[in-house]
Amino acid sequence: MKDTIVKVKNSKTFLVSAYLDFRSSRIVRILGITYRNEPDSLLCDFCHFYTNISIFAEQQVHTDHFNFPYGTTDLLCNVEGNGAPEYVSLYPKDNPEPVFLKIQNIDEQFNVLEPDFQYNFIICISAMFSAYSNELQFIQSMEMYRMLGAQKVIIYHTESSLHMKKILSYYIDLNFVELIPWPITSFLNVSKGWHYPDHPGDLHYFGQTAALNDCIYRNMYRSKYIALNDIDELIIPIVHKDWPEMLDYLLSIDPTFNVFIFENHVFPTTSQDKTNQQTPEDWISVPGLNILHHVYREPNRPDEINPTKMIVNPRSIVQVSVHVPLEYTGSEYKVPSDIAKLCHYREPKQKELDQSFLIEDNILEKYEASLIEKVNRVLNEVDFIKKEPSVRPDP
Repeated sequence: MKDTIVKVKNSKTFLVSAYLDFRSSRIVRILGITYRNEPDSLLCDFCHFYTNISIFAEQQVHTDHFNFPYGTTDLLCNVEGNGAPEYVSLYPKDNPEPVFLKIQNIDEQFNVLEPDFQYNFIICISAMFSAYSNELQFIQSMEMYRMLGAQKVIIYHTESSLHMKKILSYYIDLNFVELIPWPITSFLNVSKGWHYPDHPGDLHYFGQTAALNDCIYRNMYRSKYIALNDIDELIIPIVHKDWPEMLDYLLSIDPTFNVFIFENHVFPTTSQDKTNQQTPEDWISVPGLNILHHVYREPNRPDEINPTKMIVNPRSIVQVSVHVPLEYTGSEYKVPSDIAKLCHYREPKQKELDQSFLIEDNILEKYEASLIEKVNRVLNEVDFIKKEPSVRPDP
């Protein structure tokens, strides 16, 4: 089964992927989406030492389902014996039409040595949808990620504009972006907001938590750390040049830190705050936001819960939500805002706030010249900046 999402026949259960997980018990962990109000009774079936073994799947619905009818769910199948099956099937007890999944992370569970990581930092982004077309900000974010130390960006892709597909192809060719097809809209009526029932739909925000959990497990032994944030967000170190330097410092405080939490700071995009003389005039023809023009942020209100995003050691994560880990090992560290900020370039959160109460923050200044150079190069290489035709002089 190669599809990213598959429906279990005669049920209201959808499967994403299966992973061998021996960290605390011997199980196959199947990541899925289930109907919370009437959970299906499902059987796991896998070939084990030439014998078919069937057991009931234990279902653990993630607590952050935001009250939508469907929620991200772990379906756990116990593994007997010393080996491991390569495939698992799931089916309702009364309608045995199995769906097969290839089990991943098998070799890594039997490797007692520290993994030989392919990457130090991967970013998981979910999901790109609704013909996404914020092209300039996307390029700026990709180039900032590269400067900050990311070596791969995983994007769960539902839909994007034609021009955006061209930019994605550019970064795929650089081996920097990896797209995971995410056809969630073919299976469920998803919401475009967070609050049920104000934002109608059967599943929260394009199945965001299911994609994030899959990204964690898919890359658990591929990358030393994984950052979970959106395209319009940047985790920016204040006193360090990049993420590797910042993480080295934070781990020197306590090497048991496995989850690093960064507090959200909103840079409202409703007005242009800064005109940068170095920014090429041609950029104005590129669709999307120019984050360099926004240097004022809203003050965070201490009496309100402020969203956060994370950099995690994925091998410590059992379940994760959008803003916090739900289950993990080790310890968590809330990174002070004088060490790093999560900069969120979006519409105002405090819409009633007068401009005079905004805080000037030139946090991107140390990256600015390099960012402009790198973005300009990309725009030229993907032919997004229209070049004036050369004029031959009269003889």
